[in-house]
Amino acid sequence: MRYRAHDGWHEVRALLTVGTDGRFSRLRRLAGFEPIASSPPMDVLWLRLSRQPDDPHGLVGRIGRGRALICLEREDYWQIGYVIGKGTYQQVRAAGLEALRQAIAETAPDFADRVAELSDWKQVSMLSVEANRLPRWYRPGLLLLGDAAHVMSPAGGNGINYAIMDAVAAANLLTAPLQAGRVTVADLARVQRRREWPTRVVQAIVNFMQDSLLKAALDPTGSFTFPSFLGWPLVRKVPPLLFGFGIRPEHVQTETRRGHTQARMGKWGAVLIVTLVVGWVIRRLLRRF
Repeated sequence: MRYRAHDGWHEVRALLTVGTDGRFSRLRRLAGFEPIASSPPMDVLWLRLSRQPDDPHGLVGRIGRGRALICLEREDYWQIGYVIGKGTYQQVRAAGLEALRQAIAETAPDFADRVAELSDWKQVSMLSVEANRLPRWYRPGLLLLGDAAHVMSPAGGNGINYAIMDAVAAANLLTAPLQAGRVTVADLARVQRRREWPTRVVQAIVNFMQDSLLKAALDPTGSFTFPSFLGWPLVRKVPPLLFGFGIRPEHVQTETRRGHTQARMGKWGAVLIVTLVVGWVIRRLLRRF
């Protein structure tokens, strides 16, 4: 690796360089990797509104009139995600800040008494939603992890989760080769094999949710209502577990823990089967609405 500091150029040699520099990874670009992109139907405007003592707690969602709001509880404010159609930011900006305040108040009347806090476009950050994955995460001496290898849509809220699990899997699989002083391409391929399929499964689930639900919810000419089966206990519990813990959770392995790895794999194989069955049921039900 070559880098420039105040006193000029320097060079650092290592057995392995790990690229974890995010969705706009420079290492990915310099290495010539080309991701396979999907097309999420949305972008997100992030902003803050104050919290009141009698506000609800946790995650709050509001959908209506072709709009969607995601409200995340913080200590003394709400982090608001105002979901808009892909590529429509300039239209929203041209309509003006008052139109945005009114849209938020109409979608979430609970916040109508504080939308006046939004007084400048500098308070609004636009996130261009993307999702992609690399066919190959590595080359000799280089391994990409997290968003550098696979950008996750924020709809599932699992980008940081999967980045950390990538890192844990890489540590478990590469500690011995690094200690031995020799990291081969086959060693790097093992990391991708372990983490690729959980990533692809979750991306497929999120893409399905976006295409089946969010796209319809953001259609201003439609009359979207949530399908009633989304309130079923099993359907309500399984997605948070999947997104919270992941398809294939990773744990830092000591020598003792490595002896129990195979036993755990049987359990998560069963979880995967349940996940696929639930996904099939949801797909069949959505066709009826």
